[in-house]
Amino acid sequence: MYTNDDLKNLDSEDKKRKRNSLQMEIIMLESEISKLAAEKNSLDAEIRKMKMDEERFRLSADEKKKRFDFVDQSISEKEAEVKNVRKKLNLLI
Repeated sequence: MYTNDDLKNLDSEDKKRKRNSLQMEIIMLESEISKLAAEKNSLDAEIRKMKMDEERFRLSADEKKKRFDFVDQSISEKEAEVKNVRKKLNLLI
């Protein structure tokens, strides 16, 4: 690595080569930054979508749980009705 004093003492041809090399390094780094920024944006969008899906699944699960509880209660009520009707039937026999 060159120090500032080393860079000042280079002849014009070496300075030109070094400048070109540094400019190429900047271009490569900026390209990597662009790729990483695009990946970051893509990941951010995926995370937002997953959060929305997660909320949708949670709401769906809540609805299914409510329906399950309702059906379970209905079964219990119908079983109680069957029991009562059987008692009435047994009284007639």
